[in-house]
Amino acid sequence: MTRFADPTPCALLRLDMEVCRHIVAVFNVGNCSKCLTKTCKSEATKVKIHSLVCVHALCISALFSSIAMGAGAPVGTDAQSLGLTNLSDDLSRQELFKELLPQNAAEKRMYESFAVKNAFKFPADVGYDEALNQQRKDSLFGVDISHHNGKNFPIEHLRPNKSLFLYMKASQGTRFLDPQFANNWKRAGAAKIHRGAYHFLSSGEPGQDATAWGRQQAQTFIKIIKANGGLLGTDMPPAVDVEWDKGSASGPDRWSARKPDEIVAMIKAFSQQVELDLGRKPVIYTAHSWWGPRMGGEASFSKVADHQLWLADYSAKSQASEKPRTINKTVWALWQFTDKARLNSNEALQFDASIFKGVPADFYSTLGVKEF
Repeated sequence: MTRFADPTPCALLRLDMEVCRHIVAVFNVGNCSKCLTKTCKSEATKVKIHSLVCVHALCISALFSSIAMGAGAPVGTDAQSLGLTNLSDDLSRQELFKELLPQNAAEKRMYESFAVKNAFKFPADVGYDEALNQQRKDSLFGVDISHHNGKNFPIEHLRPNKSLFLYMKASQGTRFLDPQFANNWKRAGAAKIHRGAYHFLSSGEPGQDATAWGRQQAQTFIKIIKANGGLLGTDMPPAVDVEWDKGSASGPDRWSARKPDEIVAMIKAFSQQVELDLGRKPVIYTAHSWWGPRMGGEASFSKVADHQLWLADYSAKSQASEKPRTINKTVWALWQFTDKARLNSNEALQFDASIFKGVPADFYSTLGVKEF
C-alpha cells in the first residue's frame, strides 16, 4: 500500500492541519476505528474525522489523489488540468517508419499476397489465411492508435470484428499528452476490449542525465494513467515505445546524441518507476531495424531482457513467413506487422495491427491479463 506523508494545509477541502494528518493516518493504517482510538486526542477531532471518513468518502478520495500527486495538484484528465500540453505536431507511425516501407508499386503489390499482409482486414483476415488457403490457427490480433487516428476512431467496432486488444498513446516526453487518450481509454473500457497505454520515450537533451530523464517521463505517464482511473486487471501491460525520435520525417534521429548505455539506463528508469507506481512492468515496443544500428548491435537487448518485447517489423520476408526479425533471438510477445490494417466495414480507415501467436490461455498468462 502507498503511504502518504503528512500533508501541507489542504486547500482542497479546507481542513485544518490536525484533521488532515488524521485522515492520512486513517488511510495508512487501513482501519478507521483503530486509528481513531490510537491517534485522536479529542472527541471533537474524532467526530470531524469520523464524519469525513465514513460519510464523505468521495471527498476523501479526492484528498488522497491530491496528496499523492502533490498538494493542490489537479485531478482532471485534460492537458490543462494535468499541467501538460496536447500533442499536435508529433510524427505518426507511418511517418516514422517511412524509410522501411516499400517504395515501388511492384513491391507494394507483393505485400498483398502475404500471410499477414500489409492491408490486413478485420475480421476477414483474422480467421482465414489467404496465402495458405485455410483457417488461421493460434493467432490473436489487436490494434494500436493515437490522436493521429482521429477523434471518432470506431473503438466499439473492434471487439465484434475480432480484435482482442487495443493499445493507445498516452504521453510523450515529460510535457505532452495525447489529446484523445482519455476518450479512447474510457470508450475502450466500456467496450470491454483489453486496453493498453503506451508512452513514447523521448531522448531529451544531450548531456541530460538519462536515469533522471527516464524517471521524469514515467511520472508524466503515471500521472495520466492515475487521472484516468489507473490500470485494471483486464488491461494490457503498459508499454514504452523506443524508436526513431524525430522532429520531421526527414530529420535526424535525436537518439544519435545518446550512447547505447544511456538509452538502456533511461528505459530501465522509466520501467522501474512505472512498475513501482502502477504494479505492472512495461513491455518494450521497438523495431529490429532501429535497435541494432542505434544500440551498437542486437546483443545490447540482453540488458533489458527481463522485459517482454513488442516487436515492430513490416518487412516483406517477415510478413510472408509470419516470422519477424526479432532482436538478439528474443521471443517476442507481440508483433506489429502493419500500419495499414482496416475494418471490412470501413476500408478507408487505416491503423496499426499486431499479432499474438498462441491460444487465448497463452495470451492471458504471457501478458498477465485477466479475462473479462
